[in-house]
Amino acid sequence: MRAINKKIVFVYALVIAYIIIRILSMNNSALAISNELNVGIWGAIFLIGLLLTRHDYNRYLDQYDKVQTTFIVVVAYLMIYFVLGLFVGYQYNAYSITLKGIINNTIMFMPIIIFQEYIRQVLVSYSNGKNKWLAFITVLFILININFNSISNDFRDAEAGFKFLCSDIIPLIASNFVFTYLTYISSCKPAIIYRMLTTAVSIYLPILPNINWFYTGLFGILVPIILYVLVNYSQAKLERKLTWQEERRSRPITYVPVLILVFLIVGFVVGFFKYQPVAVISDSMVPLFSRGDMIVVEQIDEEDIAHIQVGDVIKFQSDNYYVIHRVYAIEETDDGLLFTTKGDNNNAPDSKKVRPEQIQGLYKFHVKYLGFPSVWLSEALR
Repeated sequence: MRAINKKIVFVYALVIAYIIIRILSMNNSALAISNELNVGIWGAIFLIGLLLTRHDYNRYLDQYDKVQTTFIVVVAYLMIYFVLGLFVGYQYNAYSITLKGIINNTIMFMPIIIFQEYIRQVLVSYSNGKNKWLAFITVLFILININFNSISNDFRDAEAGFKFLCSDIIPLIASNFVFTYLTYISSCKPAIIYRMLTTAVSIYLPILPNINWFYTGLFGILVPIILYVLVNYSQAKLERKLTWQEERRSRPITYVPVLILVFLIVGFVVGFFKYQPVAVISDSMVPLFSRGDMIVVEQIDEEDIAHIQVGDVIKFQSDNYYVIHRVYAIEETDDGLLFTTKGDNNNAPDSKKVRPEQIQGLYKFHVKYLGFPSVWLSEALR
């Protein structure tokens, strides 16, 4: 760092103390920080940081370009976000959009963004560009913005934990790494613009696209990555003269195939497409497939379910977990079809009959051992 002096250590101490209190409040409601108190705490940390470092200024190259790029990327993202609502529908905003509600939400959210990002700039300015300090600062701000109160609920089972990880934790990590990088090469202004624009949309508009956790996570990861690629390319050109070959290799367009591949892989894993991979967690279907194998399931609709025959292997929901068993018998009732299922390796059929709305897909093929990482992760989260 430029100098590990008392004033910057004091700022670190304040930030770490705030994080510790938030962590302790998970199991102690007496330590919970209200929205009003949160604004007051960050206002105090901001003023202390401002007073201690008001004469310390960094000179940033081409700061306007970073601000402009951030603004364009975020606005483009918000446009795509709202167009997506034409396909998935819209929902009413959970925040109050009355005049009183708008004023209250503005006070509760907007100043904190400015306070936090200024403190990030203070800490970054004393990091002297050392990666270990920049990484530490990023971790601090990830912890600052994690919703600790929801972690216990969102990790109640493996599926909920995976969704929370993809829609909240990973995007939070991605955005904070980019915010720290932007602050290091520019100032706190691009991060403030990014956070203020996205927050303004969520608290001011009466309706929002009704997107699920997959789209939330996808946008939350891809938008920071795209912003980083564009800004990093601009910074590389600014800092040094690139040869024609270096400039061609570092052009943002060269990252497009990688981003498309990431989108396709993530979409395939979470079932965005017609076919979805599923990890097998038991040996109930031996010898067809066994624990640790990865099967590929074809997702089906109501019309396809009517054509299911005895002998087909189906994936269906049973309570809070999925089962992949063979159809043993089908019976027609006044309430519709009922399916009796059985694992090939089980001695008797399953005790519960399966209704059509429980069926999620048909088994197509499997790959040996490829599902073990998912099986181990699922067991670790239980």
